[in-house]
Amino acid sequence: MRFRISTIALAIAASLPALASAVDFSYSGFSTAAYAQTDTDEAQVGYLGQEEGIDGDGTFAIDSKIGLQVTAKFNDMISATVQGVAYADLTADWKPHLDWAYVRLQPTSNFSARAGYLRTPTFMFSDSVFIGYANLWVRPPIEVYNLAPAYQLRGVDLLWRTSLGPVNVTVQPYYGDSEAKVGTNEYTTEVPEWGGIVVSGDYGSLTTRLGYGRMELGTTTPAIVPLITALNGVPAVACGACASEARRVDLDGEKFTLLDVGVQYDDGTNVVAGEYASRDSEHGNYVMPDVHGAYLTYGRRFGGLQPYATYAFVRRDGVQESTAIPAVGPLAALSASVNGVIGTVTNDQDSYSAGVRYEVPSFWVLNGAVVKFQYDHIDVKKGDGMLNEVQPGFDGSLNMYSLSFDFIF
Repeated sequence: MRFRISTIALAIAASLPALASAVDFSYSGFSTAAYAQTDTDEAQVGYLGQEEGIDGDGTFAIDSKIGLQVTAKFNDMISATVQGVAYADLTADWKPHLDWAYVRLQPTSNFSARAGYLRTPTFMFSDSVFIGYANLWVRPPIEVYNLAPAYQLRGVDLLWRTSLGPVNVTVQPYYGDSEAKVGTNEYTTEVPEWGGIVVSGDYGSLTTRLGYGRMELGTTTPAIVPLITALNGVPAVACGACASEARRVDLDGEKFTLLDVGVQYDDGTNVVAGEYASRDSEHGNYVMPDVHGAYLTYGRRFGGLQPYATYAFVRRDGVQESTAIPAVGPLAALSASVNGVIGTVTNDQDSYSAGVRYEVPSFWVLNGAVVKFQYDHIDVKKGDGMLNEVQPGFDGSLNMYSLSFDFIF
């Protein structure tokens, strides 16, 4: 089922100038100018499927972005929001994107419904991941935030708030579809069905959340299609495992569950944030293997200065090697190809980060601005970890240095 509800939001946005006299408009914007560089050209730091990332040549493209959000409030019940963001997507091109475009219906103070282009609440900071000013880090830990193949939802969500004694509870179910363009050849990863629910609770300075999502992918990686065809072309009498191995290297029709548990404590001086996430596939997929990851961050404010440190890891729960197809004999090439796929996708990795965030006094049209410096040390434990474009000779560890200027207006 494919949602096209977002066209409603776009139609409303297009008609806003004519309704200006009857509509209450508001706008906000955000931007990040960031530079990052590692100490090696033998591997790149980036997101899942991103073919150009951060390496020894350095780049302004990966973390830099600028966004503008416009909201039109028609009355106390109905509003529409459009947000555009320019950034480097999974194709590695820095270009503008329609990030949000939805209509909100709020019949009561504690209940609302949205329809259109939305940000899927997969992780604790999914809604603010583009707004560098709102985040402690230069970028969120990829050991968790790299587990989902898409982040935007075309569909609907509901938001219900209530109180259980001193705890403020929020429940957010969502459903729709998605797609993401990946790689320099810009093939499209389709998600024909994606649904889930998030439950969070606030108690004083403490916030906790539990999220569950289930998605189905509708396309596979083009480079693996010849291998899938070859595996399916072997008669079952000659290779009883070839069909099941073809299923495991094929993303088309594969279903994944995403679980996320998050905790944040912020008393104005001390900040602690931790998150655990897991991704599990229905058939034990080799291309997007079953993994779990987590991070823990601590920061402390000293006036406008806030140093922080983070430890993060990701661990692969799926197989490291397949012996389903004989490694010798006429099928040896197929066995090697399957294991070649297994060896080049997400695997075990640790990262250690330290940084400082400095709050710049507001000036001119800026409502807030921060400067951040962050150092990351990444240790790959197995395979390529979460790194991209890993070259022969890479020793398994790298250092990364990042500097950013984030502001809101």
